Amino acid sequence: MNKIQSREGPALLNRPCPVERITGIWKFTRRQSGYSRTHSLPGHLLHLVLSGAYRMRTNGREYAIKTGDVIYYHETEEVEWLGNAKPVSFYSIGFLAPSMAPLPMETRVFHSTRRIRKAFDRVYAASLQPPGQSTAAAYAALLQLLLEIEPWRGRPATSSADDTPWRRCERAVRERHTFRPSVGELCVVAHRSRASLVRDCRNASGLSPMQRMRAIRMEEARGLLRFSVLSVSQIAEYLGYPRLHEFSREFSRYFGHPPSTVRAQRAGN
Repeated sequence: MNKIQSREGPALLNRPCPVERITGIWKFTRRQSGYSRTHSLPGHLLHLVLSGAYRMRTNGREYAIKTGDVIYYHETEEVEWLGNAKPVSFYSIGFLAPSMAPLPMETRVFHSTRRIRKAFDRVYAASLQPPGQSTAAAYAALLQLLLEIEPWRGRPATSSADDTPWRRCERAVRERHTFRPSVGELCVVAHRSRASLVRDCRNASGLSPMQRMRAIRMEEARGLLRFSVLSVSQIAEYLGYPRLHEFSREFSRYFGHPPSTVRAQRAGN
């Protein structure tokens, strides 16, 4: 008994939970509409279509989405809604899990099983429980849902395709929640000189390192403002701003309007 505890128990207990925070659990209905463009929520985002059908495009791929399909997005991806003839209802679950590798591109849209649909139902039902009960129930239900998604079973935390010097930098920023690093700190993560890091970043994103970091912060901020339950102050703190007005000023310069505008738009929808 002692041998089992010393070899297996601690190894399991020392593994952190991959889900750090649930940013939102919703049930949406979208009326008949045409073309629109938006960005997905920061972190991981799962949709389950409960009824209806629509067409959408993301990551250069076009999909005909139908009832029962699961759609997965990762880290503020651009999404083009190409139209729906009838109302579409779906569950939407956002969560932060930096150590979890994104699903492969070929599995970003797949048809659900009965077990997956029931798991989505449990997550949504947990979110409706009284305060004090809903948090634990929602996390437990979400973890069970993730276990039902076959492509995630047995996958490593990262894949070789993501292991370029600059991608290591972006992954480290999200995993460590250090959204305002210096170029020197990024060079240490990438094991690159300043000149090499700038070149790698421009090849990967078309931007300088600081421009790319700013873009990541602002897309994270906009997604969290639109979809999460975090307050503006909490979002500013999460993104590394010591003072709220600094965050508001940079957000306003980047998007042309303050963070409160995004929250007001969400409340009006």
